[in-house]
Amino acid sequence: MGLLSFFTAAPKLTDDVFDKDNGLLTKFGGWIGGQQFTDQEQAELSANSLKDVRKFVVDTLGESTERSKTRRDIAVLVIKFYLLLLFISVMVFPFNKEWSTFALSVAMIPALGGLVVSIGVFFFGSHMVQKYQDSKNK
Repeated sequence: MGLLSFFTAAPKLTDDVFDKDNGLLTKFGGWIGGQQFTDQEQAELSANSLKDVRKFVVDTLGESTERSKTRRDIAVLVIKFYLLLLFISVMVFPFNKEWSTFALSVAMIPALGGLVVSIGVFFFGSHMVQKYQDSKNK
């Protein structure tokens, strides 16, 4: 049984697909050939794209300052350190319970926990409030 034997088994299916006047392939080819992208459509797309790019640049301009980059870097390092402590406490536990307890106790220091929570609120909370305000205004 060949790979395309289902075409020879059903002549109507073959006519529906391969008919040169009304076949599915002919209709699909006509639809592809009928698609046109005029100069006016291209100009409108370019104008809309420029508006979107300008809006993005204006919206994110304040996030590109050196202070914002530094704040993000410090936040990422704090979160990585916190996750590393949790990872170490889990991975070391089967071998040395004292070191695992120590790493977990460092991770549970209120100052570090408060820092991690405030970073989460600062980065994700403001985003959630912004999206909520946008959905409320629409």
